Amino acid sequence: MRKITLSKNTRLLLNGSETLSAMKDALTRAKYFINLEYFSFHDDETGRTIAGILSQRARDGVKVRMITDAAGSWRLGKDFIRTLRDSGIEFRTFTPFTFHRDHRKIITVDGITGFLGGFNIGDVYLRHWRDTHLMIQGEAVRELDGIFAGMWEKAGGHYAVSKTSRELSDDGVPVRIIASGTGKDYRTIADEYIRIISASRKRVCITTPYFAPDKNFRKALFSAAERGVDVRIIIPSSSNHPLVSWASQSYIDGLIAGGVRMFVYRERFIHAKTMIADDHVASVGTANLDALSFGINYEVQAFVYSTRLVGELEKVFSDDLKNCTEENVSERRKRPAIARLKELAGRLLSPTL
Repeated sequence: MRKITLSKNTRLLLNGSETLSAMKDALTRAKYFINLEYFSFHDDETGRTIAGILSQRARDGVKVRMITDAAGSWRLGKDFIRTLRDSGIEFRTFTPFTFHRDHRKIITVDGITGFLGGFNIGDVYLRHWRDTHLMIQGEAVRELDGIFAGMWEKAGGHYAVSKTSRELSDDGVPVRIIASGTGKDYRTIADEYIRIISASRKRVCITTPYFAPDKNFRKALFSAAERGVDVRIIIPSSSNHPLVSWASQSYIDGLIAGGVRMFVYRERFIHAKTMIADDHVASVGTANLDALSFGINYEVQAFVYSTRLVGELEKVFSDDLKNCTEENVSERRKRPAIARLKELAGRLLSPTL
């Protein structure tokens, strides 16, 4: 488990324009280095905007390293990548001969400003999905740099420590940045989720786009609800991965029976991966609540111990609930047989989703 560090500033980013603006501002101000690690990076208006800034900073002498996942960013063409490299960007693709994917979304600038969360780089993500990202500043960013360095070497690079800004502060809110993946990082994010849920006393509010929780995770939710914790979970009404959506639906009846309140977001696709527990822990990151994120993909999640951030994320959750329908057993009994068959198929395949 990674140590608790400090962030002198944490900022929730809740829509595409706000997220893109914050990223552009930080990248433009870079003096020494930029690290960017993304699951999905598109060659479209949004992607070209970020690529243009990265290229300009590289030409100005800033060290720019960039990793994309081969599957998530398969649309990037050779010409796009060649343009990046010609500008001086060190570009690598994570292409393992396994099922493991680099599902992280990380940007760090000069070791003092960092971003992580659900937003990928592309028009569809920033314009049409409901997502949540987090900007952090201070000592905690060095943890993100360390995570990036590990992936850089997995992608075949050699990570030499770059000159960094000295603008670090010895104050701020406690933050634990947790990376999951293979080896010693196997299930680290899932285990932290379960630990926090198991310690909760008043409430747990979770938003996730892909929901296929394993037995241990469901047990933690049931135990919390049994001891009187108000457990609420928001999932999307539909998904860009239908099998995952069917799997998610298959868990609803059992969770409701166990005292968990389930809400379906109706407005657009909700892609946020967040949690608040009681009044002191808020989490934002890249991990979904499914087998891929828990034990196969490379993920990163921030757990922030801040009553202010909890309050802000609570308001976001409350606003999202206004666009939700709460599931109930009586209504679910009316769903057609074909829907039940789809759920069964999704449930059977959920260990691989």
